[in-house]
Amino acid sequence: MSQAKFQKRQREMAKAEKAKAKAARKAERAEAAAEAAEEPTPDVDAGSVMAKLEKLHQDFADEKVDFDTFEEQKQELLSQLQV
Repeated sequence: MSQAKFQKRQREMAKAEKAKAKAARKAERAEAAAEAAEEPTPDVDAGSVMAKLEKLHQDFADEKVDFDTFEEQKQELLSQLQV
């Protein structure tokens, strides 16, 4: 086998191996996403979350909490709400 044919064969084998690894990673991500979607979310009373959010906004307006803390707590509360 000539050197050029050997190198081409090596490139093709490497390409096929890379594609196989990519397909395996894609399957793992899909499986992980499916498992994450199946996990039950804890039941949270939307009213209590909204009350906490309202208090947080009032504390921010009264300058009891700084902006960074406000944003962190707001995101945490909003993530608890089920859409």
